[in-house]
Amino acid sequence: MTAPALGVILPSSNRVVERATEARLTGLAEACYARVPYGAMLLGETYDESVFLAAADLLTDAGVAALCWNATRGAALGFTPDERLCAAVTRRTGLPMVTTALAARARLRDLGVRRLGLVVQGGMDEAALVTARFAEAGIVIGASATLGIAENRLAAHVLPPRLAAAAREAAAGCEAVLIWSTNLPGWRLPAEIDGVPLLDATTLGTEALLAAAGLA
Repeated sequence: MTAPALGVILPSSNRVVERATEARLTGLAEACYARVPYGAMLLGETYDESVFLAAADLLTDAGVAALCWNATRGAALGFTPDERLCAAVTRRTGLPMVTTALAARARLRDLGVRRLGLVVQGGMDEAALVTARFAEAGIVIGASATLGIAENRLAAHVLPPRLAAAAREAAAGCEAVLIWSTNLPGWRLPAEIDGVPLLDATTLGTEALLAAAGLA
C-alpha cells in the first residue's frame, strides 16, 4: 500500500525542514517539498500569495493530502497573514493548509503556557518583534535568547550544544521554551531542557500537518 503524501512549503534558504520532516514522518507518510524565494515572498506586511499558490499547485500534482507552510514568518507578521494564506490555498486546491506559526499559537494555548521562553536566530530586534506578536495572541514571553544570526541559511549551522545553551538561558522562570526558527536544528534536542518542555518550530508544523491529513 502506498504511503500517504504530505506537502511541505519551505523558504528557499532553509536546510533543516526536510531533515526534520523525514525523521518525524518515518513509517507514517511521505513528504513532497516545494520552496518559495526567501527574499521575494512578501508584499509589504503580508504574503505574495501568488508565490505560494504556485508552490501549492505543484504539490497538488503529487497527490498530497494536506499542505504546510513550515516557516516562522507568520509570527513576525502577526498571524493574520498566515490565516489568510491558508484560506487562499484551500480555496485554490481544496486541501487543508496549516502553518508553523498557527500551529505554535494553537499548541501554546492548548498547553496553557503563561510564561514562554523564546529562542530566536536573530538579534534583540527580532526577539522584541516576535514577543510583541505573541503578546497580541495572548502569549507572554518571559525570557528570550538570541543567536545574532542575520543570514537565514547560516542558522542551519548552529550546533545542538549551542542551541541547547540558548534554550537553557530562555528557560529561566518559564513553563516552556520555543525554538522559533525552522532553520535551527531544534528537532535534534531533547523534549525537555532542565525539566522545562522544549518545543521546536519545525516539529510543531509537521505535527499540525499530520493532524490536518488525519494522521495524528
